[in-house]
Amino acid sequence: MEYMQRKLEEPLREWAEASHGQPLLIQGARRVGKTVLAEHIGNELFADGYVKLDFQTDLARTSAIFDWPTDDVNGLIQRIAEYKRQPIIPETTLVILDEVQLCEQALNSLRFFANSPWRVLATGSLLGVTTKRRSLPFPSDVRQLELHPLDFEEYLWALDERAMANDIRSHVASGQPYINHDRAIELYHRYLVLGGMPRVLDTYRATGTFQGALEVQGEINATYTADMTDPENGISGIAAKRIWDSLPKQLLRASTKKFKYSEVVRGGRRERLLEPLDWLAAAGIVTINDLTCDNTAPLAPFNDEEGSFFKVYVADTGLMFFKFGIAPELFLDEGMRTSLASDFRGALAENYVMQALTANDVQTFYWMPNEKVGNGEVDFVFQNRFAEVVPVEVKSSRNVRAKSLHRFMVEGRSPFAIRLSELNFGIEPIAGTKAVLRSFPLYAAFCITADMK
Repeated sequence: MEYMQRKLEEPLREWAEASHGQPLLIQGARRVGKTVLAEHIGNELFADGYVKLDFQTDLARTSAIFDWPTDDVNGLIQRIAEYKRQPIIPETTLVILDEVQLCEQALNSLRFFANSPWRVLATGSLLGVTTKRRSLPFPSDVRQLELHPLDFEEYLWALDERAMANDIRSHVASGQPYINHDRAIELYHRYLVLGGMPRVLDTYRATGTFQGALEVQGEINATYTADMTDPENGISGIAAKRIWDSLPKQLLRASTKKFKYSEVVRGGRRERLLEPLDWLAAAGIVTINDLTCDNTAPLAPFNDEEGSFFKVYVADTGLMFFKFGIAPELFLDEGMRTSLASDFRGALAENYVMQALTANDVQTFYWMPNEKVGNGEVDFVFQNRFAEVVPVEVKSSRNVRAKSLHRFMVEGRSPFAIRLSELNFGIEPIAGTKAVLRSFPLYAAFCITADMK
């Protein structure tokens, strides 16, 4: 697979250039590109390249390396070098422990590499769920980073549209309309279909058609299903799969898209479905967005005894589109797309925004007024680093009326609100307040960060 540039390269470069630092652990869902990124860093930033242990392909022999005391890092490095028949040079060779969660002793050994001359980078999937069954503690003194599917900006880089990505950032700052708005909207619609899984985008780039991309999405969906139904997980695989399959329907609801256990299975109850849902979230397959009724900082989840006010999104919007089973060509035809249900288009747009905010590590909630959780809803709210609460309203088309957003702004003290739609950039005052509404096209969601003010 041809390498695609990732934003995580910057902190990885800083880590690689530091000497005698901590070992590094890259976490993330299956198939988001952790191994390819680790190998790229080894090739690009280490003079003697990398040596990789792959616990997926040879678990018995690679695990045996760690049967001896794991605090003897020099001994560990010697055994790795012997097994790989490659020299490992202090500081200049990167040691990659790929899918390290499969070997508990290897994961635990990471802490002993801190402040040593050996440079060790581990990758791990499903770490949030495998640690529940561990007998050894999760290692301390390890730097951790998380890799997500490619966001829209990384997708533009992959399509050689770096100039457009830079232009979008400029127009977010200026608020002025973008001359290539229609082209950017077209690429945004294509992103909704493809999503950000590297193998899917690589297949699309190679063929220029959607058939191969759909096949890869189907394979990833099957992989996720196999993971969640593995009897070794200690959860109800049937319940996890039913939750996974219910998500498109949950997000299609015309009223509030609050997750409903009853729509997973008839008579579904929280106590039976909560653990499988937590497993999906810990595996990085879904993202949970809680309700808040606060409109000033600090934001906190709405506290109800049942814990039943939250939404669940698919971690990759392309996989969500695949689960709807609609032909990409139909969706990408403007005339046909507008004939599809507005709830369908809205579900895709909202899921896409959740994915963008998650990639930027923005802690979000959705908002409803605290009148026994009454009518009216704002899709996303977040607290920036200046203790200001910023509401974000998502509109899938050019119909942008939002009464709930106006109410939030009147009752709260937010300096600005963000509206994401298919309209061009713009800024306008919000009646009855001193705040402004910053209108961003949906394709600019990757610019929303907790540093905004």
